[in-house]
Amino acid sequence: MFTNYRYFTAGNKVIAVSTYAGKTVRGVAICAPGDDFDLEFGKRLAAARCNEKVAEKRYNRANAKLNSILDQKNELFEKLCDAENYYHNSFIAYNEAAQAVDRLIDSLAK
Repeated sequence: MFTNYRYFTAGNKVIAVSTYAGKTVRGVAICAPGDDFDLEFGKRLAAARCNEKVAEKRYNRANAKLNSILDQKNELFEKLCDAENYYHNSFIAYNEAAQAVDRLIDSLAK
């Protein structure tokens, strides 16, 4: 299950080391005083804690990317609204200008 880890021991401590996004991530398991030290259990616990940290980092990274894209979406939506308003107002101004020309030409014909 936890095969992408390097393990280190120091006394009653087991450290599982992995990487995420080019950075080192560690999970630590320390045997409680009075408990019997179990290396295999320590490895599983340290790896599980390391995995939890990687999952949290991955979640935070995904969240930041999503928020960044949502911010860009909101900016683009504002620009779209501005462009639509500009288009609408320019269309009205164009029609008014064209009607003014037509009225002037019609007034000459009378």
